[in-house]
Amino acid sequence: MSTENRQAVVSPAAAHKFELIGRISSGLAHELNGPIGIALGFSELAKEAIDASTSPDLAQADTSKVRGYLEMIESASLRARDLSRGIWSFAKAEPGNTENIDIVEVLETVQHLTAPAVKVAQIDVARREDPAALAEAFCFADSALCQQILVELVLSSPESIPGGGLVVWQITASNDGSIEIDLVTEPWNEVSTSEWEIPEYVRESFKDMGGNITSASPTPVQSQADPTEELTGWRVVATLPPASSD
Repeated sequence: MSTENRQAVVSPAAAHKFELIGRISSGLAHELNGPIGIALGFSELAKEAIDASTSPDLAQADTSKVRGYLEMIESASLRARDLSRGIWSFAKAEPGNTENIDIVEVLETVQHLTAPAVKVAQIDVARREDPAALAEAFCFADSALCQQILVELVLSSPESIPGGGLVVWQITASNDGSIEIDLVTEPWNEVSTSEWEIPEYVRESFKDMGGNITSASPTPVQSQADPTEELTGWRVVATLPPASSD
């Protein structure tokens, strides 16, 4: 990517980034209440169990109980740490460096970042269940820029499924080595949907990385409530170039 093209892509991306951080942070702030509440609650139970012991040494049953409380505290603390690290890494990442990246890893990060933010609109983000799914898929792209524009795409999904639903992603490799990111919105019900809008700078970003992104197109999806019922979602396909051998 030339210096001129990089600047043309990075400038609008930077303008959007602060807005995205705010939208992600509001969801994460709400999500952090869960693990923090768990950690505080179980730490209190652990202290009560220790205080209630009638002997200097905890009985085996008490020891097991306290260990369980501490494991819950550890799990909740790790969850809170991962959420905090996710938003911190996203805020620090600067577009402009094109290299071989694992797009599966990028999408997993995008899922963790956006899930709390869209949950308030009754939307879940998930990878499509597929036994043949790729564990990793390398392409030549800008990791920070890919992450940012994919975050923006997911955060714009509530407008296309106002009644709630799923944003499902899948990664496939083409015969020429290029990587396809398949994003589909799956509504929960028959509430009328509007088109999933693709910002212009998103199109330009993929184009300047040697890829492409399609306009959102209506696609039939199976109803989650009634498998025999067919609803209408929206599908977006983004293509990125194969990994470089250099």
